[in-house]
Amino acid sequence: MNKINQPFALIIFGASGELARLKLFPAIYNLAVQKRLPRDFHIIGYARSKKTVGDFRKEFEDGILKNTKEKVDKELLKKISSRVSYFQGQYDNMEDFKKLHQYLKTVCPEKNITKLAYFSVPPVVFKDIIRNLGETRTEKNEDIRLVIEKPFGEDQKSATDLFHFVARYFDEDNVYLLDHYLGKSAVQSILHLRHSNRFLNLMMKGPEVSNIQITAFEETGVENRISYFSQVGTIKDMVQSHLFQILALTTMSIPITENTESLHREKYSILSALKFNKSQKNIVLGQYASYQKELCEGCPNGKETFAAVRLFIDRESWYKVPIYIRTGKKLDEKHTYVVIEMKKFGFQPKEEEPNRLIIELYPEEKIDIRLLNKSPLDKKFKALTISDSLASTGDTYLTEHSLLIIDVLNENHINFLSFPEIIATWKITDEIMEFIQKNKIKNDTYKDGSKGPQSQNGLTQIDNFKWFDIH
Repeated sequence: MNKINQPFALIIFGASGELARLKLFPAIYNLAVQKRLPRDFHIIGYARSKKTVGDFRKEFEDGILKNTKEKVDKELLKKISSRVSYFQGQYDNMEDFKKLHQYLKTVCPEKNITKLAYFSVPPVVFKDIIRNLGETRTEKNEDIRLVIEKPFGEDQKSATDLFHFVARYFDEDNVYLLDHYLGKSAVQSILHLRHSNRFLNLMMKGPEVSNIQITAFEETGVENRISYFSQVGTIKDMVQSHLFQILALTTMSIPITENTESLHREKYSILSALKFNKSQKNIVLGQYASYQKELCEGCPNGKETFAAVRLFIDRESWYKVPIYIRTGKKLDEKHTYVVIEMKKFGFQPKEEEPNRLIIELYPEEKIDIRLLNKSPLDKKFKALTISDSLASTGDTYLTEHSLLIIDVLNENHINFLSFPEIIATWKITDEIMEFIQKNKIKNDTYKDGSKGPQSQNGLTQIDNFKWFDIH
């Protein structure tokens, strides 16, 4: 079992925010339920709001009660809550960070305690926190680990700038760039399945694959993320980060050893080779019908809530294999899956279905291999599905943020991003966004609760394929 053995202090910057309430507080409780926490640990909320420790402990407990699926153990919750404290401060005020440094000595009397600085804040204050943490360290060997959640910059230039800025104050080994999708057990299974199963990895080679489809649909709309989302849209929010990472894990060469350096190198080799052919045929944008009614005052109204894009990997091993990515909000169901369609024999009829490898990430976590078999009675082909679950069950189950917190404390970078990967994904994203703006690509309106704009079908039809819907 992955267990945290050393004492630690988790400092949550932006502790009053939605991310902390929805994800981090339940993740800490999840670790306690699974008996993964050490005897000595401390949770310190840092935010600009004026409140008492008692006020913050109540917020902490409410966040767990409202956002934990299983029944909450009230006695355990109170025990965890007693380890929670609060510090009020500004993010750009050096004096506040000096006071925080002294405050931590009082709250965490243990010597040489590991400190996790979790950035649950908007990117605009990343640099202030990094600078102030770096300049208020009194000892060079003070163990401070930065956990920075995406977005990392807003384009290639700003991501590169952030990379250089962080490096001025902290070593790369102390920085953990978190994309919560990489904490999902099903996403991690993509690499493990390919590494451990020769026949599966042979199937997932460019010469055997006709096309790859990545789908991530959501039932909900933008809702309370409207001020953020109206600035970025779904390409920057979903494609640049989560879906490009899934694509890299699906298509990268498998390193002999599953270590961080090898994994990041192979992912980068894919992400830096992504190619968008600049044609309006290769992109579809959409916006759900009720989106305009949700806009806040002063919010831009043109951002896409649906995007489908056709890409290629500019490498010999994936030559001419089209990759289709689509994602959107306010659709008919919440579903995330990867479909790898295999090439057919030259003698197979056009109407005959291809073999498919389907990796479902949500709502179920499972892998399907879909074969064809001819019935001896009517001589018709019928689908034969080999299926198994990828989900963790029982007392081994941990949420993605719980798993990633364990990884940080165990100094394991394998499920985090590297700056070269991030810069590579921004490079291709910038090319797509520049093409959209230059050619004034418009959003196709689609009905709330539908499968998105009909125009998405034209993307796959270029290559005589069609989107595969699981249901």
